[in-house]
Amino acid sequence: MKKVFISMACVLIALSGCTNGGSNKESMEVVLNIKRKVKPECVSALKESFLKCKESTLLEPGCIDYGMYQSLTDSTEFFIAETWKNDGELQKHGETAHLKQHLNEIKDMGDPSYKGSFRKIYVCPSVND
Repeated sequence: MKKVFISMACVLIALSGCTNGGSNKESMEVVLNIKRKVKPECVSALKESFLKCKESTLLEPGCIDYGMYQSLTDSTEFFIAETWKNDGELQKHGETAHLKQHLNEIKDMGDPSYKGSFRKIYVCPSVND
């Protein structure tokens, strides 16, 4: 019981370190979670295009993490996870030539029968320290 109480206290202390209360999203880290599926014949091309884009993206000063993961059970399903220092840095990324090239290369690769998902999450950095 004592361990449970101590664990809960630690979590509450960590969470209380975020004083923004959601009112200052501009300064908070941003995490994107994107789920998509491509046509079977496009799997290799998607990976190749993403890796080229990733190489340049990781050099951007606002990029904390940028990765794509392939499903074990469905080789056409991919999960993209991005972490940015703040929303402004993410917006700058949206204007880069390498992202625009990647999006152009993959525009017709998506599986039209799959809805996919996109989630943008604002994160309190102090929780992750």
